[in-house]
Amino acid sequence: MTVRPQITDDILQNPDMGLAFFHYSNRQWAYGQLQQRGDTLDWFPGVTTAYFRLPWCLLEPEEGVYRWDLIDSYAAPWVAAGKQIGLRVTCCESRYPFATPEWVKDAGAKGWFFKIKMDKIFGEYPPGGDTDLWEPDYGDPVFLKKLENFLRAMARRYDGNPAVAFIDVGTIGMWGEGHTRAYGEAMKAAGRDPEEAIHRHYELHRRLFPRTTILCNDDHAGSSLQTPAGQVPLMRHAHDLGFGFRDDSILVFTPEMIPDEKKHLRPHPQWFHAHWGRYFAPDAPVFVEHEHYDLSRARGAWDDDKLVEAVEEYRATWLSVHGWPRECLEGSGEAYARAARRLGYRFELREVEYPECVSIGETFRIRSTWVNSGVARRYKGATLAWSLLDGAGRVAWVCADESYDFAAAEPTLGGIEKPVERVSRCHVGFDGEIPRINDGVLVYVEKFGPAEIAANPRVPTIEPGEYTLCVSLGDPDGTPRLALPLRGGTGRRYPIGMVRVDVKGH
Repeated sequence: MTVRPQITDDILQNPDMGLAFFHYSNRQWAYGQLQQRGDTLDWFPGVTTAYFRLPWCLLEPEEGVYRWDLIDSYAAPWVAAGKQIGLRVTCCESRYPFATPEWVKDAGAKGWFFKIKMDKIFGEYPPGGDTDLWEPDYGDPVFLKKLENFLRAMARRYDGNPAVAFIDVGTIGMWGEGHTRAYGEAMKAAGRDPEEAIHRHYELHRRLFPRTTILCNDDHAGSSLQTPAGQVPLMRHAHDLGFGFRDDSILVFTPEMIPDEKKHLRPHPQWFHAHWGRYFAPDAPVFVEHEHYDLSRARGAWDDDKLVEAVEEYRATWLSVHGWPRECLEGSGEAYARAARRLGYRFELREVEYPECVSIGETFRIRSTWVNSGVARRYKGATLAWSLLDGAGRVAWVCADESYDFAAAEPTLGGIEKPVERVSRCHVGFDGEIPRINDGVLVYVEKFGPAEIAANPRVPTIEPGEYTLCVSLGDPDGTPRLALPLRGGTGRRYPIGMVRVDVKGH
């Protein structure tokens, strides 16, 4: 039989990709606090991830005393719903005098007080710009030791946890974005390289979170730097460590906001480093964060089409929902939906050839053609599996094809598809004689009744009959994990057609 399945336009809920809702956006009162308890935003198509970005001071208010409940209490319903979380811990904030806990300074960590007053584009924060903020020396030994202790405790909970989609390196600069104030000025005055400490933070995260996707930030290397990423030592180092990439943020400026003498620094005013995203994307995932939704719209920088275009330009795996979710959906729901259909990976099964009848225990083959219609790869891979379901919908047999890892399936870019053809070598059941040597075990065969093995009945491990052939992508043992744009799936197994199973020779 040759089948060409009907591909749906559904927005899929899949692991390690999708829209990411900012539950905590550098403070505990936005944006998740207005949501109903247990609300996992199922009403916002494409939202797969809850993002928790908090200052260190809230998570370790006293040395060795941790407030993981600030994360776990809100993460629990997302994990129960099969969704994931993302994490960032920051050490310098515009809203907290001590984003790095004050006890770290009191323990001897070096740092500086400074004041911040944002320009008219962003507004004043804090009001009046007269609040003293403390920024640590990011390379100070005391600071690094206390930070390592904290991150090690964090890793015990979250490293390798399948519910954690990614962790950002957020321990450098304002908001974790690498905008250093007092630190940068002090390093310049002392003739020291400020990036030396960032390298150490990268290596610290890689060492403590070896089983977790880690994302670096474009602004760690400079928000206006336009040098190709492969020529930027910090970005090259992050790439070599196996990091993914994120841009904070897009849709911040309009062309009119950029002075003519600085336009060469921002050739695309709606975003900064799409070319850096493309540098990382062949090997690791990319996160695109848009400006706070209400601020972007008020500033005139928001553009629905540019939001979708950014997904294409960056080869994005995740896209933020950075604002009050109802407002985002009501104002730009159609744009988020378009973006969600292109984000990350999307495996379309275009054609299947399979035999109408197979014999128990005999080899047969299924040929299939696939296209990844997303903009990125499935970096953690997936295994193709074929299952037979009986008339009651129960799994009767599973055959996983480990000869190909779908991590290698290239995305569709510029309208150019990269089809993948697979020929899966399959078996269904096993049919053989029970040995004549009696080992003392009694076998019950329904049609024969109790009998000793010496009676020698033939007992196939699957009954002859009609079965539904289903396809899935997931773990090497055949467990389905990925949603496919196909109709009628149950438990992420999708029906292809009917197969008759017979005893050999019939």
